[in-house]
Amino acid sequence: MDASLRHTPGLIETDERTARIEKLRDELIKHYEALVTRAGIEHTDRNTTAITQYRMQVETAAIVRAAEDLQVLIRQMQEMWLFGQLDTLGGREAQKGADEKAREVAELLKEVVGRQEEGRGEGSDRMVNWGAAMVDA
Repeated sequence: MDASLRHTPGLIETDERTARIEKLRDELIKHYEALVTRAGIEHTDRNTTAITQYRMQVETAAIVRAAEDLQVLIRQMQEMWLFGQLDTLGGREAQKGADEKAREVAELLKEVVGRQEEGRGEGSDRMVNWGAAMVDA
């Protein structure tokens, strides 16, 4: 990967990357729709035919340009992923926190089941309520 592209703004941040992908997608759709609309024009005079042909060439060139931009973005994202700069999993800290809470809830549920089996139901309601609050959080 070209060293100047490794720190390209708009590729590292997920929101900016998503916005760029959506912009490229919208451009492709817009030019494709314009091309299809031009293809449906049925005039037989020479001027209209020439203008339609020119506009179709312009729209085709725009589609090719948008597709090339999309290919460049895909290539940059592949290289970023390969070199570890693209966080495809996202939210590793959030996942760790959720795993810790899940472990705590599992341990509390084991205690509740153990107490119920022993016949000591007191306090188990408190732990179940606390466990439910942890799951909701």
